[in-house]
Amino acid sequence: MLKLYTWATQNARKISIMLNECDFEYKIIPIDIEQGEQHFETYIQLNPNAKIPVLTDTELLNRSKKEEPIFETGAILLYLAEKSGCFLPTNASDRISTIKWLFWQTSNLGPVFGNFSHFASALAKDKSVLNNYLAQTRASEPNQYAIERFSKESFRLLGVLERVLSERDFIAHEDISIADFACYPWIESVWQGLSLLNPNINTDLRGVYQWMNRMAARSGVKKGMAQLAWGADLSKGE
Repeated sequence: MLKLYTWATQNARKISIMLNECDFEYKIIPIDIEQGEQHFETYIQLNPNAKIPVLTDTELLNRSKKEEPIFETGAILLYLAEKSGCFLPTNASDRISTIKWLFWQTSNLGPVFGNFSHFASALAKDKSVLNNYLAQTRASEPNQYAIERFSKESFRLLGVLERVLSERDFIAHEDISIADFACYPWIESVWQGLSLLNPNINTDLRGVYQWMNRMAARSGVKKGMAQLAWGADLSKGE
């Protein structure tokens, strides 16, 4: 039995997408980060870093015969890919290409987009246009240097993807992979904000834009995104 300890965020949507694409049965255990539940001792025992999400599997036991919790989304995606035999190629070159792009997302795209959202959201005069967590945690006031720094780097990273996606349909190789699932929720979440800075983003980054449409059309992606959409009711654990 798989259990996903999480809240509704773009980072966690990587995992709900993968679970639905693999057609796994799983239960959602809500961890309300808006109320600080990620800092509860019971959760820290699952992830000492006090971040969501965490995945547990009754079939994954440690040396003490207890479930081994998996934290860090890259590690969770790799585990689910190996468990399912899907979205991670077996041939060496495609496999390492998938893994390097997965690591690129977790070390570059995610942190930069997160910082961009944190600082740029301070410009919003109406907090109701932001999701609840961002409204709570955004920068207290606009910092123009930080906004320029992280917006510039966000567009640079999208330019990296544009070079790739102008030549093929998916990020790591010709087939969809966990690298695509890792990148999509983050890009989808900042696209509207970045379009305010560049109204021509859909044409300037046509390859990325068309890739986003391909991703959004997939049933597993649709379901995974909807399950952990901002404000989604997670109380039913589904």
